[in-house]
Amino acid sequence: MVKLGLVGLGEVAQLIHLPILQRLTEMFTLAGAYDPSPSVAQSISTRWSIERVFDSVDAMIASPDIDAILIMSPDQYHGRHARAALKADKHVLIEKPCCLTMEDLAALSGVVEQTDRIAMVGYMRRFAPAFLEAKRRLPAFADITYVRVRDVICEGPWYFRQTDTVVTPKDDIPASLIEESRQLRGTMMDSVLGPNAPAELQTAYSVLTGLSSHSLSAMRDLLGSPKRVIAAEIKQGGSQITALFDYGHFTAIYECMIGDVVRFEAGFEINSRYNRLAFEYPTPYIRNLPMVLDIQNSTDHDNSLTRLGPFHQDPFDVELRAFHAAVTQGGENRTPPSESMADLDLFAAIISAARKTD
Repeated sequence: MVKLGLVGLGEVAQLIHLPILQRLTEMFTLAGAYDPSPSVAQSISTRWSIERVFDSVDAMIASPDIDAILIMSPDQYHGRHARAALKADKHVLIEKPCCLTMEDLAALSGVVEQTDRIAMVGYMRRFAPAFLEAKRRLPAFADITYVRVRDVICEGPWYFRQTDTVVTPKDDIPASLIEESRQLRGTMMDSVLGPNAPAELQTAYSVLTGLSSHSLSAMRDLLGSPKRVIAAEIKQGGSQITALFDYGHFTAIYECMIGDVVRFEAGFEINSRYNRLAFEYPTPYIRNLPMVLDIQNSTDHDNSLTRLGPFHQDPFDVELRAFHAAVTQGGENRTPPSESMADLDLFAAIISAARKTD
């Protein structure tokens, strides 16, 4: 049994992780939690029977009653909280992105190398059963002719307002902490984009490290990193990103758009000469929606379409089970922090290519 401490009890904790953890009681105990809002911490800990509310991250990390930390704090704190937990001999599962800057990530990776604790990044799309089945059936790299990756979505609130209620702070987060968080994120954004970067670029980088990180990390899992970013465009104030990736004998196309039309089109299409794999992810804010994997095979005289699924097991469920297996049984850790360095490199290359087209 892994005694789990939660850092951050916001939207992702309330709508995604806690409902799943409540079903995994044979694996995890909700041993503690911290949130900068005392009202949120008290409300959520009561609702989900979390054993103890801590008054600081440091206090929870230092507790002998905690084995592992699930980090769901604001992105700019991920590296800091993960390093502190690892130094205290805690395992960590870090919600994506692992870190916002290469410097922060390098510091974290250095700590990981000095410990035997598990550090895993929460790229849950890479744990989806349909994705794993697609990976097993992927054509040989030399045979791939075309790849398209899409993230064209409406944000989560449109969905979860119909199914659940998110507890929000009652103006009880200390002003000093809000200012510290703002300044820390600003410093990190300046480090990546340069001082006084246009708001459009800052928004685009937030999209890349947020929504896009799921798909681009999954793309690397399937195909490896591209040789280069051929071109990129950032439009709509940073909420629309289009990029072309050079994979040698084929180009991968990435389309991202966050808008107000209600849809969730997030998925992959991978073609070889005679075959096609395609799958789409549903919104993560509604539990256990189905995924399918379409496999098309064509010849000069015939064509067939096979649909595998529906797969109803939640990717977050698979991810948490994988974390538990890594901690308790030495299971494979497919998403360590060091692996995220390629993601930050790719985000930087997209930003650089977009700047060249301005």
